[in-house]
Amino acid sequence: MYKLRLGKSISFFKDDFYSQLEKVKALGYDALDFDLCAKWTKREEEIEGYKAIKDGLEAVKSSGLYFNGVHISFGHHWDFSSADENKRAEAMENIAGILPLIDSYGPHCYVIHGSYEPIPVENRAAQIAALKRSLGEMLKLTKTTIAVEILPRTCLLNTAAEAIEIVDSMNSEQIKVCVDVNHFLQEKSEDGVLALGDRIVTTHISDHDYVNERHFMPGDGSIDWMALIGSLEKIGYNGVFNYEVSATPEAIKANYDSLFEKYNSMNS
Repeated sequence: MYKLRLGKSISFFKDDFYSQLEKVKALGYDALDFDLCAKWTKREEEIEGYKAIKDGLEAVKSSGLYFNGVHISFGHHWDFSSADENKRAEAMENIAGILPLIDSYGPHCYVIHGSYEPIPVENRAAQIAALKRSLGEMLKLTKTTIAVEILPRTCLLNTAAEAIEIVDSMNSEQIKVCVDVNHFLQEKSEDGVLALGDRIVTTHISDHDYVNERHFMPGDGSIDWMALIGSLEKIGYNGVFNYEVSATPEAIKANYDSLFEKYNSMNS
């Protein structure tokens, strides 16, 4: 029987963070991701919110849940691929300012967006080079695994092949991939998983229509979930099945139970 740990991304910058944390614990979840992205368009509020980050981390620690990932913010102030060195340096300064505290709580990985968007075709090579410089600098800031997320549209890492080229070029076991399965727009999600293989260290789980990211509940979009779970099993993935949807913890738990019950009944 194949089963993965159930997790959910919980936004620290939303008012229901602590209630969500208590609810997933009560429902028997295994893990959580600590999401720091909700204020990405409001930098002053984001900075203010970090003043209380220790309280959130203490709550995660005392919950007894597996501390799977920390989703670092994204956008203009967090563009690790910016070809403008001043903007790239700002992004590095921002992440360096929060890693020492978070590291002390022992997250399994940091999830980062490799770029902002849009990226013109003629700028892509320069931004890939900038991202690689940033990843190299991150390796000096933390010993925690850095998971670069699969992203949609014109973002960097918008295909498995590009993700493999970037991650492998770093020649470090500390640089891995967060496979957001609703971000694959140029290939089937299950095929992307197979291609990435053991580079995958964590997941973002939701559904889409292969037109754009949607963050639907699994089964409400076009992903073949039995094929996708089969791909995860085939590559030997044994990490967290981490939902990134806006549904209630109860609805997510029911969806997770249904998916794996169906998969295992088909493969028994």
